[in-house]
Amino acid sequence: MFSPAELLGPCLTRAPPQESMRAYAANVYTSVVAELTNRPQRRFIAVEQEFFRLWWTSVASEKQKYQVHQLLKKGQLEFVLGGQVMHDEAVTHLDDQILQLTEGHGFLYETFGIRPQFSWHVDPFGASATTPTLFALAGFNAHLISRIDYDLKEAMQEAQGLQFVWQGSKSLSAQQQIFTHVMDQFSYCTPSQLSFSNRSGFYWNGVAVFPEPPPDGVYPNMSEPVTPANIDLYAKELVANVKQRAAWFQTPYILWPWGCDKQFFNASVQFANMDPLLDHINNRSQELGVSVEYATLGDYFRALHALNISWAVYNHHDFLPYSSEPFAAWTGFYTSRSMLKGMARRASALLYAGESMFTRYMWPVPHGALDPTWALQQLQQLRWAVSEVQHHDAITGTESPKVRDMYMEHLATGMQGVRKIMSSIVLDKFQLRLTARAAESEVWSEPGSNPRPDGYSASVYNPLAWTVTTIVTLTIHFPRVSVTDEMGHPVPAQIQNSTKDPSAYDLLILSVIPGLSYRHYRVMPTTEAQEATTMATTLRFKSKLRRHSSSQKKRLVTMANDCYTVQFDQDTNLMHSIWERESNRTVPLTQEFLEYQANGDVHQGPVSDNYMFTANKTAVPAWKTVVMELVRGKLVTEVRQYFYRNTTAQNYTFAIHSRLAHVSSDPDQELLCHRIEQKYRVGPLELNREAILRTSSDISNQKLIYSDNNGYQMQRRPYQAFVNNVIARNYFPMVQSAFIEDNKSRLVLLSERAHGISSQDNGQVEVMLHRRLWNNLTWNLNYNLTLNDTSIVSPMLWLLLGPHSVTTALRPRMGLALQHRPIVLVRELASKGVPMARSAPKLPVPQEQEAVTLPPNLHLQILSIPGWNYSRVHTKHRYLRKGHQPKAQADLHRVLLRLHHLYEAKEDPFLSQPVTVDLETILRGLGPVVAVKERSLTGTWDIRSLQRWNWRTKTGHQKGHPTSPSRLKKGPIVTVYPKEIRTFFIDFQQP
Repeated sequence: MFSPAELLGPCLTRAPPQESMRAYAANVYTSVVAELTNRPQRRFIAVEQEFFRLWWTSVASEKQKYQVHQLLKKGQLEFVLGGQVMHDEAVTHLDDQILQLTEGHGFLYETFGIRPQFSWHVDPFGASATTPTLFALAGFNAHLISRIDYDLKEAMQEAQGLQFVWQGSKSLSAQQQIFTHVMDQFSYCTPSQLSFSNRSGFYWNGVAVFPEPPPDGVYPNMSEPVTPANIDLYAKELVANVKQRAAWFQTPYILWPWGCDKQFFNASVQFANMDPLLDHINNRSQELGVSVEYATLGDYFRALHALNISWAVYNHHDFLPYSSEPFAAWTGFYTSRSMLKGMARRASALLYAGESMFTRYMWPVPHGALDPTWALQQLQQLRWAVSEVQHHDAITGTESPKVRDMYMEHLATGMQGVRKIMSSIVLDKFQLRLTARAAESEVWSEPGSNPRPDGYSASVYNPLAWTVTTIVTLTIHFPRVSVTDEMGHPVPAQIQNSTKDPSAYDLLILSVIPGLSYRHYRVMPTTEAQEATTMATTLRFKSKLRRHSSSQKKRLVTMANDCYTVQFDQDTNLMHSIWERESNRTVPLTQEFLEYQANGDVHQGPVSDNYMFTANKTAVPAWKTVVMELVRGKLVTEVRQYFYRNTTAQNYTFAIHSRLAHVSSDPDQELLCHRIEQKYRVGPLELNREAILRTSSDISNQKLIYSDNNGYQMQRRPYQAFVNNVIARNYFPMVQSAFIEDNKSRLVLLSERAHGISSQDNGQVEVMLHRRLWNNLTWNLNYNLTLNDTSIVSPMLWLLLGPHSVTTALRPRMGLALQHRPIVLVRELASKGVPMARSAPKLPVPQEQEAVTLPPNLHLQILSIPGWNYSRVHTKHRYLRKGHQPKAQADLHRVLLRLHHLYEAKEDPFLSQPVTVDLETILRGLGPVVAVKERSLTGTWDIRSLQRWNWRTKTGHQKGHPTSPSRLKKGPIVTVYPKEIRTFFIDFQQP
């Protein structure tokens, strides 16, 4: 079966969408629609909505739009996957994967009334075990991947094991398993070598050229046209390849992908050559032993499903890391362009907070001057920017600098819009709650934008559905201040010299914030010593050369709270050990920065680049001297270490700021007590350096490490003694968490962006923080993909140390606390007499909305107003397939709610239990609940009508809990089982 396909994603590596549309993408859809319309036997699959939506809204004529509707109706055109992009699977977060799928599916359902049922995930660099679970929840019947480790693929081919039923989660039932097809060694591209020609085969339109099409219309790599003289040679070449592939599969149906990167921009010449070739083969099918037909991906999977054979089951393990050759380990992109990775996650977190803040503003009734339609447009802009950057050549850091800048610009613009929404909402709340002083005006700003303000007013929003106790940091311009809450009561705070601005100060406030709620603070300068917030003391230690501590009696500096005592060695200025209270154990532990020195000359051996990490030797220390400061205050103690590359360096290259809060281990403060917060500064690096933070301990992990799949589930990563490239092939992605352990202790690392992580020796864990590379590989030079990244990055990790029981209970919630830290909005108070804030009517003080609080094992994955205007009843969408599309305003009443159980089955005796909640009670702060309707993951299916295909398995084993009709009943009382993600539309009573 031939499956003509678009693969527009690689365009994003080299050119922004506007250039890609002009040079390539617009021609794909325009010519494909015309050619499919001309001949009904032709087929085509379209994957990503990023480009299709651009073509649909800015290029397509009304006639072309009508033709698309007709082609979809006839099954000639099929949308597979249907997300905004084909997202990466290694370094993306679960929430963002769901977002980009939801945005794409919502567009397709609104526009055409269709719901994709098959995936086409052929190009991500490795496959995550999260994906089969998400795609099953989205309603997909089958899944297709390609890039898995070369030696594993070879073994699976020989065993005819490239097709199986994948049960991605060990906690969920077989209801969330999915049939999976792995592309063979030829991957997703048509075989390009022809024995009878020196040109590539089956690429008759050549390869697209950027940024403008060639003026003479002659594209590079154009295949030799099919003619009566060579058609038999073409047929034999194609049939031979089909038979070669047939030996690797169990069934009589073979999927033969037709296309590749930057193909089908001239569908006319493609089909004009392939049509006679297929006819020629089918006219000689008995002689050749093969018959062929155009097919969509759905056609192929329907043929397989109809065979009703039993398939092997693949368990919850992933296909990461991915190596395409012995010295080609695709593990460098876990860290490439760390600044982009960090910005993408910050944008996602801001969007998450903005969604719930806007939803709470709208329900039970809007109470301010904010225009809801404008606000929804701002949220939509950031949704699309966050979705776009999940592309497998975006957040991965494998794009050119020009395209990276485009992603960052889109994210920045979207974030600015959402901040404006938040500022407007909080300003409305603040003006409604408080009586402003007559001489004051309130100016929304970034902290520190006014050098001489008379004070500050800060509003802090907690986007999580639990009460959070945390330290909020503001940058201010005076050393003596009083801090009060909205009731005028003083609050615990600490002031210290700023780490960002030598002329400013950091104000730390201990804040306790209920779920989806606010705290408001007023910060005013004072001359009264008894009212002033205490200033932290700073002690600076002498610079120390890199060496092992030789003294028998250690001179130790400590920072401590109820959970930990962290000690630093004055003789080395390095961390020495951590005592943790739960098991009363002291773990020797040191940290330092090292670098892998990369080869940049392809003539000297394998190179590292945006994609690949190739370590020729072990990492070497990247510093000569280190300076240490101890900052001790009422709320926190910080130890700041500054690492210098050599003894004469004026500026440090690396830094670690470690912080411990002075709080108790009581349940309401345990997440703050049990974490050691570390913020790093790395760069600028020297050329061809890959910087790591190595933490060494006496935890006997035997080089076994655990790291997460997309913040959803943990994967066991045993060290493997490969013959070649052993260091790089033992690197794994860490999206949100990783840990090492022995039978006594577990050391957990939590991250706010993706990194590469490894355990190269017993008791060690190393995190790759930054990369700067250049090489002379022609392909990299042509597309400016050498990763000459001169930036300074500031990633953050939280460390958690303790027995298995404690770390198991705290890790999922603490990871979310890091990802979704409270949003701080600051107003500078000026006394110039002229109001600078926009005016708003003085209204009666409203009652504060009731907090939204979930049990500790349940996460509010999203609370939003998506704005879709499609009917929830699928039959009402049938008219869309006829090409009629009414104009409709965004629906501001439909609320999307998604709940996620954070724990695996049997992981914790209490937190791993199913949890039952009454949504009417939990959401009563938003108004009376009228209806709760469960939907598929992306919202397009009524869960009661979603009947996914059943694929027979050889084991016949059904694990986990069953999906019974009683669990699908309507009503506000919902039970969520371990690792489940359940999605709902909520209807509230309208005023």
